[in-house]
Amino acid sequence: MPWLLAIFALLLSLVPALAGGARASAWAEFREARLRLLLIEPAPGDMVIRGGIGIRLMPDYKTYWRNPGDSGVPPIFDFAGSKGASDFEVLFPMPTRFDDGAGGQAWGYKTDVILPFSAKKAGNGPLLLSLKLDFAVCGIICIPLSAHLHLEGGHPVGNDVIDAIRHAEARVPNRLSPAAFAARVRIERRDVGERPVLTLEIRHDAELEDFAVFTESRGYLHIKAPVQVAPGRYQVVLKGQPPPGNGKSFGPVRFTFGSKKEPYEGFLDLDGKDTSP
Repeated sequence: MPWLLAIFALLLSLVPALAGGARASAWAEFREARLRLLLIEPAPGDMVIRGGIGIRLMPDYKTYWRNPGDSGVPPIFDFAGSKGASDFEVLFPMPTRFDDGAGGQAWGYKTDVILPFSAKKAGNGPLLLSLKLDFAVCGIICIPLSAHLHLEGGHPVGNDVIDAIRHAEARVPNRLSPAAFAARVRIERRDVGERPVLTLEIRHDAELEDFAVFTESRGYLHIKAPVQVAPGRYQVVLKGQPPPGNGKSFGPVRFTFGSKKEPYEGFLDLDGKDTSP
């Protein structure tokens, strides 16, 4: 039966390749945070690469979402030095709010976070991931930092890293179709001088302490704290001013709402025009 043993040994040798795994770069070390690149090993024939940017914050430090809120610095990602991959897209799990120290609200993360990313596989050569990340952390004061992360060979990490990336992906807001968004969010607009007041009626099953809303637009929008008017129904008031020289137009407003377990996003029409991206 030597041939049977040989086949069994061959199958065992293929298990790691078939099962896949994950790799990690070395940590970029700062006094305020640690960062590394994470990669889920693509299976043979996969044309999409998945991974994450792992950020570990030191106690009492925070970092920012793609829109930092009233103050702060959004992260900037540069994958230009990568080989074997292109068209990188970084995703953001649902953020939280925290005081910015100047009377306003900042948006970001108060605990360790993984920012998932995806990319297209390019060519058949070896894969090299290279990221220059400019970001900021905030303790008593806000500190700009720049990290250079490289992952070519890296070192294997456990399946818990794959689970953590998938968990972060599940926390990325689900983009709703215009019809699905309209079924959850209703807008009432009142023009008060130069600053329109917009009242949003939002349907969501989260408890009040877990519910949050965020906007991204041209101009300025202030979000009042959500009010739960009935189980599964919230009211949010926006006050804002379109940017000057733009026909008093906000343009498409990206609206993120919900809880960390059930986040959504869509586009608000504050100008009475089509806001499809």
